[in-house]
Amino acid sequence: MKKNIIITIIILIILAAIAFAFYWFYLKPATQIEENLSPTSGGVLPTITAGPIVSPSTVETELAQKPVLKPLISKDILAFWQSATSSIQYLTKEGLFEFNYLDSPIKEEKRELGVNFSNILNIEPSTKDKILIKYIAEGATKPAYSVLDINTREVKNLDLNIKTATWSPDGEKLLYYYSDSPIYYQENFKPSSYLAQLDKNLANRKVLMNFTAASDLNLIWPATSTAYITQKPSGLVETTVLSFNLANNTFSPFVSGYGLILKWDHQGKYGLLFTTSQNGINPKLQLINKDGYVLADFPNVTLPEKCVFANSKPVLYCSIFVNPVFSGVWPDAYYMNALDFDETLYQINLEKMEAKLLINTPFQINDLKISKDDNYLFFYDEKSKTLYSLSLPQEEVSPSPSFSPSPSSSLSPSPTAKSPSPAAKTPSPTVSR
Repeated sequence: MKKNIIITIIILIILAAIAFAFYWFYLKPATQIEENLSPTSGGVLPTITAGPIVSPSTVETELAQKPVLKPLISKDILAFWQSATSSIQYLTKEGLFEFNYLDSPIKEEKRELGVNFSNILNIEPSTKDKILIKYIAEGATKPAYSVLDINTREVKNLDLNIKTATWSPDGEKLLYYYSDSPIYYQENFKPSSYLAQLDKNLANRKVLMNFTAASDLNLIWPATSTAYITQKPSGLVETTVLSFNLANNTFSPFVSGYGLILKWDHQGKYGLLFTTSQNGINPKLQLINKDGYVLADFPNVTLPEKCVFANSKPVLYCSIFVNPVFSGVWPDAYYMNALDFDETLYQINLEKMEAKLLINTPFQINDLKISKDDNYLFFYDEKSKTLYSLSLPQEEVSPSPSFSPSPSSSLSPSPTAKSPSPAAKTPSPTVSR
């Protein structure tokens, strides 16, 4: 009997132990979890941070947002431009070539042109598939202008007395300055100098104003009713940019300075202004609006020609000098090829005033351009003699510029807006109507 009782007690103790262990290891933790999750007594639900689940599509999206650098053509290229949705034309001393920049590998085709260029100073594409080419012909000493139709490949030469020219924003007109004034005095010769227009087919001349000015003029026509007249920049000479109202044919001083260079966006609303102190020292680059007021200073200086505005959003792309030493007279020293700097490409959001490095590869960039759809940059590297494309990350940016600089921005907002001041040393052109 006693033996049975002892066995029964041992069995009960074992069962009790098993029950206690079951409660301790299973039921109590569940109760604690429920208590911790309970929102009573002012408690806060815990925040659970889960690790990201990376899918193949996510990886592809991230890769698609990174700029992709692609070498296109390795040649001594004189000039290039976008000729169609995904095509580029370029000129060499051997002639005109065209290729699709989306192809891999690139397959170029030579286009018959009938004339070869050897020394191109500048080109300006119009929105009507015309290319204004400024060049020095073989054996000549002065620049001349021709217009190339990229569809028919017809080349038309402008009058040799045209000193400077530019397209209207819509590509329908050509504005130019004509002067046949001789270098030396000629008895009984009556010189003629005027500002005039032609249509896109280089016909129907319309003289806007008779006036005499310096021979080193440059014309810019960014807005429908306003054009600008600039002079060759030098840090040793103070010059004035004149705005020309095409509605009433009147001049007015826009901005003055040493080493002055001006470049506008496609609507003439925002511009890049490069200036120096007297004697070409302390170069600076500023963002201005259409009234000439300074919106921001660039902490890293480059030349306006090394920047390009996006076509449909407030974004600027610039090749910025890497560790530059601004010795000598600026920008004279740079244009005389006395200084060479490596450059890297940046994207600048003009709404947030923030800059972002696009690619860390150093180049010596010439002729930076953007595709019509804002998806690619194109540039020519002088070191490798190679034409490159760089795909651009697509970001959500408001289509209309709205400048609200933030204190932590990469660009430095100007503390006080600056109004344009006329230069005291540079006279306005002599006007006669």
